[in-house]
Amino acid sequence: MLDFLKRILIVALMAICVGLILIGGRAEAAENSINKETNEWTFPAKGEISDVFDSRGGIHKGLDIAGKYKSGVYAVADGKVVRSYYSGSYGNVIFIHHDNGYETVYAHLNKRIVNEGQKVKKGEKIGLMGNTGQSTGIHLHFEVHKGKWKIHKENAIDPFLVFGKGEIGQYVFALNHDPYGVVNVSGKLTVSETKTNNAARAFIEKNIEKPKQVSKSSQEKYEVGNKLKTEKVYVVKSGDTLSKISRFYHVSIQQLKSWNELENIDLIHPKQKIIIKANK
Repeated sequence: MLDFLKRILIVALMAICVGLILIGGRAEAAENSINKETNEWTFPAKGEISDVFDSRGGIHKGLDIAGKYKSGVYAVADGKVVRSYYSGSYGNVIFIHHDNGYETVYAHLNKRIVNEGQKVKKGEKIGLMGNTGQSTGIHLHFEVHKGKWKIHKENAIDPFLVFGKGEIGQYVFALNHDPYGVVNVSGKLTVSETKTNNAARAFIEKNIEKPKQVSKSSQEKYEVGNKLKTEKVYVVKSGDTLSKISRFYHVSIQQLKSWNELENIDLIHPKQKIIIKANK
């Protein structure tokens, strides 16, 4: 009798293990499918992750990116605007249906630039970040749906499945598939910000590639003939100005404004990241 019970227990445990393997296999297959179907998408906004999918007891079905007021919000992929309107909850919101059947939602915008029925391209600016609707601060609320958007959000998926896992407080960059790093013109990763606590940020900012402090004579020598060969990220230090940075890198102030979407050349601050593109 004891042997019989042991056999039943072994069979039951084996069945549970097989079931878990099958469930895990299905989940992995689903994740691989999402990765394949969205591997050309680019991130919709620049800023800092302020909330994640399934938070607030599971009712938050999107990713929140806190950023600069009226900064650009971009379409993650080619598609067609199926809704562009003001909602009491979402505020100014845009829904885009993509060719692969997915839909993305961009909410709490300050302004909508595209209209219902309009076709958009990947990376096209569709709105400006804001604080409209049921919002407690300037941010983009971004949703991904594998299929059409539904009121109970049955088709909502975690945006981290598309862009890779991040954390609250982590810096993100627009218009890259990997939003956590800066890619130079050769396609190689320059820096990846993968931690969110203050110690990690300090480490990243300390170790990010940036110009060395040089004497006046060596700086003059640098300025005579050397030019930047690849795109880089410069971290602003106390006392820096756009004029000073432009002279050091042989670029114009207007170029720096254009590359970084700067509206006021006097409003740069320490630890701000400035994109400097390669000299042609």
